Amino acid sequence: MNKKAIQFILAEWPEEISQSIISNNSFCVGLFTSEREVIFANELMRTFFKGEPCDSFINPTFEKLLSIEKTTSMIFEGYLTIGDFSSVNTSIWATVYKKNNQLLVLGGINSSQLNEQNKMMHQLNSQISNLQRQLIKEKQILDKTLIQLHESNKSLEITNASKDKFFSIIAHDLKSPFNAIIGFSQLMTDSVQEQDYESVGKFSQIILQSSNRAMNLLSNLMEWAQSQTGGINFTPEPMELSSFIREVTTLFNQIAEQKSITIIQNITTYCPLQGDKEMIHTVMRNLISNAIKFTRLGGKITISLEIENHKAIISVADNGVGIPENKIDKLFKIDENYSTEGTQNETGTGLGLILCKEFIDKHGGTIWVKSELGVGSKFSFTLPY
Repeated sequence: MNKKAIQFILAEWPEEISQSIISNNSFCVGLFTSEREVIFANELMRTFFKGEPCDSFINPTFEKLLSIEKTTSMIFEGYLTIGDFSSVNTSIWATVYKKNNQLLVLGGINSSQLNEQNKMMHQLNSQISNLQRQLIKEKQILDKTLIQLHESNKSLEITNASKDKFFSIIAHDLKSPFNAIIGFSQLMTDSVQEQDYESVGKFSQIILQSSNRAMNLLSNLMEWAQSQTGGINFTPEPMELSSFIREVTTLFNQIAEQKSITIIQNITTYCPLQGDKEMIHTVMRNLISNAIKFTRLGGKITISLEIENHKAIISVADNGVGIPENKIDKLFKIDENYSTEGTQNETGTGLGLILCKEFIDKHGGTIWVKSELGVGSKFSFTLPY
């Protein structure tokens, strides 16, 4: 059908066509003056406005459209984004005309947009289904872990009074991350049902952080319990300490990146010796975890190795919050436990440092700390070389 035929039809049916445009739920019509006044906007167009109508034009802006100069009345054809930067906006395929200091906007959502949106929704639904299955598995694992933890606490009741008191602290600190995991799992399940994908991402990050903290606490608890009951054997073997420390340190790069912390490995000395790899791994894991915990965003941690007087000296230094002088003597004592929250409210029990001392003692070494409040801390330990 040619242009004249179409114009003839439009002229013969003005009221019917006008009524269809006004009531059409997929076609937008808006007429504006150059002074930003709305002459007419159908119902669909008005649903896109957020605040002042002309301020709702995001890309191109209303001012940008006004500034376009062309020889024809049609000044723009393409995707026009309407709405608000901070909340909801919509892109429509639009044609914009300028005549007599007025802008006429005609457009709607085309089939390719709908097809693309359907694909995205299908992908999101698939991701949500996978996430739901993963959450169910994680909850089963957590339930099993809680049962195992309860059984472990029963067996530890035979310890002396000072240890009983300390384990009551541990039970409290372990409960906190598990409560967070269970609580935010329920919130995430609700968010999935409500299709609130922004909250799903936020809650999943909190669950991951709480799971890592719970696992670290649980690992320390189980290793300490085994060491007290003879469940851990001291099995030294030939090892090259410098490369071993570099491997352990690399495992913490991703965790450190979450707080924009730089880990510097100042390790150049070749250091063969006899050592229990599992125990030394536990010592390094706890010292580096603590350094990350008490270092502020954008901070620095330095791992170093030196040989002095037939001893290997390994140090983990940070520029974090530091430790009060009157608390330093309590760090390695089970009956005078000291623990505090990290720079991002990370929790802990102080058990990790007690484990470190026990394992270093088994190697015939020593462990100590130098710290200044507000400046940072440096934990060092020796191994016979």
